[in-house]
Amino acid sequence: ANEVILRTPILRQAWEHAHEDVELTKKLGEGAFGEVHMGKLKLRNGRKVDVAVKLAKLEVLTKEQIKEIMHEARLMRNFDHPNVVKFYGVAAGQEPLMVLMELVNCGALDSYLQKQEQPIEKKNEMCLQTLAFQAAWGLEYLHMKNVLHRDIAARNCLYGDNKVKISDFGLTREGTVYQMDPHKRVPIRWLAPETLKMAIYTQKTDVFSYGIMCWEIYNNGIEPYPGMTVAEVNQNVKEGYRMELPFNVPPEVQNLIKVRCWSENPNDRYSMADIAKHLQRILQIPRPDFAAVSFSWIGTYEQVAHLPRIVLNCACFEGV
Repeated sequence: ANEVILRTPILRQAWEHAHEDVELTKKLGEGAFGEVHMGKLKLRNGRKVDVAVKLAKLEVLTKEQIKEIMHEARLMRNFDHPNVVKFYGVAAGQEPLMVLMELVNCGALDSYLQKQEQPIEKKNEMCLQTLAFQAAWGLEYLHMKNVLHRDIAARNCLYGDNKVKISDFGLTREGTVYQMDPHKRVPIRWLAPETLKMAIYTQKTDVFSYGIMCWEIYNNGIEPYPGMTVAEVNQNVKEGYRMELPFNVPPEVQNLIKVRCWSENPNDRYSMADIAKHLQRILQIPRPDFAAVSFSWIGTYEQVAHLPRIVLNCACFEGV
């Protein structure tokens, strides 16, 4: 038989993993396209890291759903920020397809807030504001990377180790403007008026949604516009209605959300960079050196593991 010599092998990319490198340890729940498990990933340097593993059985998914999963993975591999969930890669050599992400121990931010039993007025005000501040850093970073998240909400952020991390990039698109198919289902309660009217997304519509998420943070993670149906929210927001924030939210923060996030005219809204700067001034929290504390999914954790964690080390609520 003739010998075949492979002269130019195609090396596996850093984000491509083998199934045997992934150990599933506990089922966490069901996701949009399949099960979500806790697990361990063996990196190429031999080190093991905790991961959240999304399992997708391709035979039960449509081509559009598979395309969406891989689109999300392709985008996430370019993100590297402490307030954006880390992406370790995919294991796609066999069934099921595995999407491997950083494990964040407290889960979704809205669920975490809802589990805290203290009344709103007893919660640690500074820590609540820090949650909003960290989310601002994450969204500012995404906008700097020239992407629109399009689904900013407390349910799409994770919380753990005193950090908020933006996650769930299924609707994320590259660019600064995106025109959506008006017939697709969307999360009405988080949308800006121009999105409800014209199905258009920009960085300023993300800013509006960020303001809604801040309202969630200050209201125990409850659903926005309580007592209203989706149809009522749609109509009222287009007519100029905005929710009230709790009385204990500092006036400067209230003004920032109401005037600079929720303005009818998107040109009157701040950019996320400006919002982060104003929150930094209001809260007197120094901006971390993100270049020093961000970890690459390629496996450079060891290079920065010795650095001090630049987070607010406090229990987020009094009495916790």
